[in-house]
Amino acid sequence: MKKSFLVFVALLLSFLIAKPALADNPRKVCVTIKTSAECEFCKAAIEKSLPKAKGVRKVKVDFVKHEVYVTYNSKKTSIEQIRKELNAMGYDADGQKANFDKFKSPVHDKL
Repeated sequence: MKKSFLVFVALLLSFLIAKPALADNPRKVCVTIKTSAECEFCKAAIEKSLPKAKGVRKVKVDFVKHEVYVTYNSKKTSIEQIRKELNAMGYDADGQKANFDKFKSPVHDKL
């Protein structure tokens, strides 16, 4: 009985000590950005390129809803920087117009 109690206390203490480590990282931010992405090419281009930006962890594009879901480290980048990255790739981001001086999609030129 005493051994069971000690095991229980040990498990309880290990859980309480480990709990802060299991909590979500406060620097991890998830945002939704409205974008001009409109096809599979757009989706593939954004999902391939945007994760290479500093601090960006995860990217998912829903071109039907014209939304990009981004998870990033707020200590390394900001939502403004992510919008600029999208603009430089040729996509609008939350009302900020794409920068076509730097990039223009060859697929959309043919449409």
